Amino acid sequence: MSRRGRKAALPEPGHRRPDVLAPGELVVRHVAEDGVKKASYDFGVLPVSEVLQRELAEVFAAKAGPDGTWKSTASSREVWLILLYLSRFLAAQDPVPGSLSELSAKTWAAWRISRTPNSTGRRQIRKSAQMLREHPRVPEETRQLMAKRVGSETVKEIAYPEAEFDKIKKLATQKFRAALHRIRENRQHLERWRDGEFDQGSEDWLVGEALDHLVRTGEVPQYTGIDGRRRAISRYTRALGGASGPYTWMRLFLTSEEACALIVLFIATYGWNASPVVEMKVPDATPDAGNEKQTIYRVELHKKRRTAKTAYETRNLADWGANSPGRLVTQAIEATEPARQVLAHAGTPTDRLMVWRLSRRSAEEGDTAELFDIGMRDNAWRNWREELGVGLNLNLRRLRKTVVIAHQRTPSQHTRDTHDAVYLLPDPRTHAEAAPVISAGISEAIEVAQAAFQARVSRAETDAGQDTPTASCTGYRDSPFGEAGSPCRASFLMCTACPNAVITPRHLPRLAYLHDVLGELKAVLEPAVWDQDWRDPYLRLCGLKAAPDFTDTEWTDALNDVTDTDKAMIDQLLRKGYDA
Repeated sequence: MSRRGRKAALPEPGHRRPDVLAPGELVVRHVAEDGVKKASYDFGVLPVSEVLQRELAEVFAAKAGPDGTWKSTASSREVWLILLYLSRFLAAQDPVPGSLSELSAKTWAAWRISRTPNSTGRRQIRKSAQMLREHPRVPEETRQLMAKRVGSETVKEIAYPEAEFDKIKKLATQKFRAALHRIRENRQHLERWRDGEFDQGSEDWLVGEALDHLVRTGEVPQYTGIDGRRRAISRYTRALGGASGPYTWMRLFLTSEEACALIVLFIATYGWNASPVVEMKVPDATPDAGNEKQTIYRVELHKKRRTAKTAYETRNLADWGANSPGRLVTQAIEATEPARQVLAHAGTPTDRLMVWRLSRRSAEEGDTAELFDIGMRDNAWRNWREELGVGLNLNLRRLRKTVVIAHQRTPSQHTRDTHDAVYLLPDPRTHAEAAPVISAGISEAIEVAQAAFQARVSRAETDAGQDTPTASCTGYRDSPFGEAGSPCRASFLMCTACPNAVITPRHLPRLAYLHDVLGELKAVLEPAVWDQDWRDPYLRLCGLKAAPDFTDTEWTDALNDVTDTDKAMIDQLLRKGYDA
């Protein structure tokens, strides 16, 4: 387990990291990037020759090693299963390839054809080809076939209909809240026991003592029988109501299914990707100096597929009570804290949020940490299909997509281009809403054409000393909006409606930023407020953008080139900081 807030101990003299693939062995050992998750894969069980077993183990070890590309054990396990399928396929061929040098193009073509024509089959072909095609013993003809592109699906995943999304979120809420209330009640009982509220020897006292032992060791008090097996002491199980999980360890720890329900809730609430949620650390909590009843959590999200500079993101979520953004974070920490306490007592502390207890009955002496796991397991979803009903399957990608499209309606952990192309365009909601949106766009275009855009557009440079935040002014004392000979008192938002104004490429970054910000205001303001204060300048900018004076590329480049000074100037304009 990873540590938090303390330095790691130095290794013993002579210590060295275990080999990913030791000489003479066929077992590959993979340690995930976080140093917590570990997995071993025995290539000796593959139904192929020992030579081919060794070759497959070598290419696998290269990916699983410190310099490899696999960051998590989920990645290595996926490829291991694919190689298992591939080896079974090869064992059924005639002749059976004895090494990669005997893997013919004909055999590889048969492997491709044998895969199911869906995303899973294509992934198996692609992943196995990526593993093997760089091996020097693969024949050139086979290598060329491996490099051949595998077709992609034309049908894209779409968001859940609202009723199905609500049903999934409701089920996850029911599972997690039941666990939270159970753990909360037992933690309260433990605190009362520690405060001496129960008579020694009473049932409540025995329950409290069992809980105290549970939060230190992960087990209720046990003894070792003559058969060598560890069992719960009967006087405690009588007080607890039984010896099975619901009566003992589940009093303070989540099950794998309950931890997965919590992960579903995080995705359904915040619209984050599954992997960052699964691997999330316990967020830092800071009391709000201005409100003692409010806690602000700083949540760190790690998206591994991004570059090093953009892999980490943070979110600040405040918890001030029920239905506040940070309330789920508070509840998650509360439900998982007892598990972290046990691991700390065992000398294997963790800073991971999603911690849960395995269902095994007991651990060997000194193996307390082996009772707990982090993240989620695939088999934890086995009961969801039956509980959700026929025709409704739980898909975490679809769940996130639903939140992003239907609830947040803004990019989250992806770019605007990805948001439009991957999330919005394929979704039926977008198609259903297209007709009225297009109609509204046509109406707005007519309004734009009728708007009083009077500023002149010029490619020639003007005197920068005559600049306003939005244009260059050639008649400061000759304004159509005021008395002749007097300084202009109109808002700089009116410059685009003034015949004295000249717009050059120099002004484009500020105008592009102003257009973008006004578009965001339109989405959140009351219609009456929008129409009164912002509608006309926004329509004039839309008209300028639709005109042929500047290309779409110039507008895009201008928005990318906007400086902090430009933004500060426009922000002050919108706050009416320049108004006379």
